Amino acid sequence: MYNLIIQILAGLFCGLVLGITGFAPTNLVLFALTYFNIGTFKSDIGSLLFINLFPISIGSVIQFYKEKQINFKMSFILLITIIIGSYLGTKLVFNKKYSLSTKTIKYIISFIGFLIGFIYLYTGIYDIN
Repeated sequence: MYNLIIQILAGLFCGLVLGITGFAPTNLVLFALTYFNIGTFKSDIGSLLFINLFPISIGSVIQFYKEKQINFKMSFILLITIIIGSYLGTKLVFNKKYSLSTKTIKYIISFIGFLIGFIYLYTGIYDIN
């Protein structure tokens, strides 16, 4: 029951963040699942990848469409290249000769999170569009 409550709260919070910022909520959900020790790290990643198969941002997309704020050409280019990149990235995680450890994956996530946070902080301070 405890795990279910944490999952529901994490999902609601991350959905709000998705609608406000456009950030995919997977990093936030992954943090919550890891912090509350729900599942193994790699199974948590697999579960989050599964939810990305569904149009989790459909509510936000409808509103952005109404406001004519979607570049469809760019969206399709990104969609196809992200599909290819995610396949190649998964091959690195489960490579038979060299598999990325949970520790290495956490380092990669933390570095990317720090970099994104720093960039947004910098652009916010200097009011860069």
